[in-house]
Amino acid sequence: MKREFFYIRISSKDQNLDRQLTTAQQMGIDEGCIFTDIGSGKDFMRPDYQLLKRCIREGDVIYIKSLDRLGRNKQMILDEWHDIVKVKKVDIVVLDMPLLDTTKFKDMGSLDTLISDIVLQILSYLAEEERVKMKINQAEGIKLARERGVKFGRQKIEAPDNFVDVYNQWTNNEMTAVKAMNTLGLKPNTFYRRVAEYEDKTGIKRERKSVTCND
Repeated sequence: MKREFFYIRISSKDQNLDRQLTTAQQMGIDEGCIFTDIGSGKDFMRPDYQLLKRCIREGDVIYIKSLDRLGRNKQMILDEWHDIVKVKKVDIVVLDMPLLDTTKFKDMGSLDTLISDIVLQILSYLAEEERVKMKINQAEGIKLARERGVKFGRQKIEAPDNFVDVYNQWTNNEMTAVKAMNTLGLKPNTFYRRVAEYEDKTGIKRERKSVTCND
């Protein structure tokens, strides 16, 4: 007996499941046959998806809203499609792409498989190309922003106004490195970076030694 399943994946909790859940309910999919994951599509280690894969058997049907529910890139999509349709002999229906419906044209022999495979190859290729284009555009946008002076990443912690005075006390052995850090409000790695910058800038040739937080 054919069973129908509906698989939903959204990338984050901020996204809304309601529309896809409503679609599944309107199609008459039993609540126990609706599988939902919240998380990245970078791999298939998703709890409900893995459970769905264990539940399906030959002759069943899986409905998904769009092709990218199966994976992020062309090879992932093709491999998963092959495993479900060719190996497990379970039909897939992609709701926003009617041509990707392996339940159609059953009386046409292998023609339906040929049509689906061609469309799948094209769409998975286009999906991957679109992701590559987005990454290129993002990189170009970052480059242009940097040229305009926009800074990315963690903001540099500048040396406090009293840095030189504290530095001189430290180098004159009037206070330990720990006290100097606490006085300046700097963490060890930041403190020693600012020390190195100051010494390079001023040309001070202080004897370098291995340092610890107790120096």
